Amino acid sequence: MNRIQMDHSSVRGQRVPGQEATQQVMGVGCRRVVAPLRLWLLVLLVFLMVEQTQGERPNVLLILVDDMGWKDMGCAGSTYYETPHLDRMAADGVRFVNGYSASVVCTPSRGALFSGKYPARTKLTNVFHGPSGPDDRLYDTSKYSGTNHRALEARNRHALPIPEVIFAEAFVDGGYRTGFFGKWHIGECPNYYPDDRGFQVAKGYRVQAAGTGKSGHWMKTFKDYGANMEGVDPEAYLADVLTDQCIDFITENKDRPFLAVLSHYLAHAPIDPKPEKVGHYQNKPATDQNNPRYAAVIESIDESVGRLSAVLQELGLEEKTLVLFTSDNGGWTPHATSNYPLMGGKSFPFEAGTRVPFIVKWSGRIKPRISQERVISMDLYPTMLAAAGLPQRPQQHVDGVNLIPHLTKGRELKRRPLVLHFPHYTHATGPYSAIILDGWKLIRFYNDETGGCLLYNLKDDPYEQKDLAATTPERLAALNHRLDLALKGMSAEMPRRNPARKKTSPGMNLSSVKELAEKERAVFETRLSK
Repeated sequence: MNRIQMDHSSVRGQRVPGQEATQQVMGVGCRRVVAPLRLWLLVLLVFLMVEQTQGERPNVLLILVDDMGWKDMGCAGSTYYETPHLDRMAADGVRFVNGYSASVVCTPSRGALFSGKYPARTKLTNVFHGPSGPDDRLYDTSKYSGTNHRALEARNRHALPIPEVIFAEAFVDGGYRTGFFGKWHIGECPNYYPDDRGFQVAKGYRVQAAGTGKSGHWMKTFKDYGANMEGVDPEAYLADVLTDQCIDFITENKDRPFLAVLSHYLAHAPIDPKPEKVGHYQNKPATDQNNPRYAAVIESIDESVGRLSAVLQELGLEEKTLVLFTSDNGGWTPHATSNYPLMGGKSFPFEAGTRVPFIVKWSGRIKPRISQERVISMDLYPTMLAAAGLPQRPQQHVDGVNLIPHLTKGRELKRRPLVLHFPHYTHATGPYSAIILDGWKLIRFYNDETGGCLLYNLKDDPYEQKDLAATTPERLAALNHRLDLALKGMSAEMPRRNPARKKTSPGMNLSSVKELAEKERAVFETRLSK
């Protein structure tokens, strides 16, 4: 009451709308009573409106997983994996069957998701390797330098640059409580950790550059790498611990708007499930997907989703919370999973390298359905801001599109190209760029003497079986031109000629990459024929 009286006294004597009419009808004495009362009621009304707005602001929960394939859910066609909770989320929300990650490997994809910008624009285009990067400089060092190849890898950053305002910082500016739990991988050095970048609570990220092969999926190995994990049972399964921590955060902030990001290390290798879950899948008929240990890992991811869904229901937050689920890149083939009939998997330039699970649920606000629209990691940034009623930041999430009008009203997305730039080597590709526009996909390889392009009509050939580069030269030229413009507009770092090349073998180029993908495809077809 004292605050309201102070507000009242500060405006006493000011002109109030309707004041002259009140004087004429009721007299000066009556005016002196009515005007302050009216002002008091106005202040109270504004206060209540603000409080109501705060109470109605939705929460946001993003569940990000690692290396989970496009077909690794029952709702996506798997009959071997069991994902009842993800299937329910998909049935109650919108499942994008053409959801893409921004890269074929984790670090650049995650950088794009958190920044709203293509990896080519931020120059965070590869997985961090080598000495730590305590600043925003560009490095020559990468996982494979390309010493014996025609093309050297492009220069790249080892962390997401500090000037990039990730979506957590935008939510903090909007009055949200923010929490992050799990794999970060876009800056394993001081000043680049999640709690340096807008997350007020951050646990379970690695404080030094170390692959999941070292840190593992159990606390007994992860405890030496994970941040803020004191007091956790060393025999605990990491996915369960991270889920517990995220649930605690949600529970503690149930009465205020929050942003929670649960970023699992699953299903990244090593494929190390809970032992008690494996036997069920060993006794289950296999398909092209036949790894019982990986199936058990997928079950643990699904259980995590189920636990989070149950907590939101118990706390009465289900209709107040936008829930998003996706993966940082495609599934690892052929030993972990199969993405068949799509070509390839993690690290490949084909569809299965970047096609990922992509589900959005908001009970009471989104009409459940399957969407054919092509969406990509960067779209999550403006979408989450719009759902929370926070201002868009178009100069930051320059490569993302707000999906809320499509999600809530079914509006078609505007025509746009998707540009995938990976100027590096993996076991499954050489440096390449790709563009998808109007249902056509061009893949351009840089480690080839001549040519080096594949062209597919994804409308007629979604599994990339018929290369049309030689038979449709006009389309090839048009897409190459659009790709050039896009890369130039982002000032993309490009592969460099290798003057010290010694070997004459072509290395990872168009023919060897395609051959490897076709070899894996044959493996999956053999499994299905049994």
